[in-house]
Amino acid sequence: MLSFMTDNILTDRAVNCALSQNWLEAIVVNRQILQQSPKDIGALNRLGFALLKTGKIREGKLMFEKVLKLDLYNRIAGNNIKKIESIKKSTSDFIRDCPVAPLLFLEEPGKTKIIECVNVASAQILSSLSCGQEVYFKLKKHGIDIRDAKGTYIGALPDDLSFKLLLYTKGGNQYSVNIKRIAKSCVSVFIREIKRGKKFENQSSFSGTASYIPHQRDHEHAESKQNEEPEKEGNEE
Repeated sequence: MLSFMTDNILTDRAVNCALSQNWLEAIVVNRQILQQSPKDIGALNRLGFALLKTGKIREGKLMFEKVLKLDLYNRIAGNNIKKIESIKKSTSDFIRDCPVAPLLFLEEPGKTKIIECVNVASAQILSSLSCGQEVYFKLKKHGIDIRDAKGTYIGALPDDLSFKLLLYTKGGNQYSVNIKRIAKSCVSVFIREIKRGKKFENQSSFSGTASYIPHQRDHEHAESKQNEEPEKEGNEE
């Protein structure tokens, strides 16, 4: 029983290290977990990713290969090995976190907004994100998803804001989106209007405060969908 509680504590620490991008501590904690449970697939994947983030490409790949020996169809390990194999040795630093440009989060009235996403992905997916990372809108009929470059689902914009930005986007507006803040069960994005369509050339994309907190109904909507799998379209890495 004590060992089970210790494993849970270490796992929580490992996830928190990844979310805060403390990769060196993440390596230490996940190795502690593996000393007790050598076949812990979650710890192997987290350790592999942390090793990649610190530039230890070969060691990271070994961790993912261990995962595939235990679970041949593990998507996380498989995708990371593909990523490693696609990166030449001369560009191995690409996998390290890129520094955030000083002006990336510069606020402009009417043109920028910090949005807290709803119905966010699992902590494991969130832990693979980086502050400043560019992400993208996935327009749907009645909403807007936030997805990474591979189409992996991260979260969604609140309903009322989705409706507004769907209208603006269809009218020719264009937006850039970057990860602003990551925590265990939430993620915020920084949205910037980069082009205004003729239809809305005299209308600002955003109004009010710089930060947007979803309405209560959005949280209720998120809670009701937490156990539902996001739409499969574009959700496979």
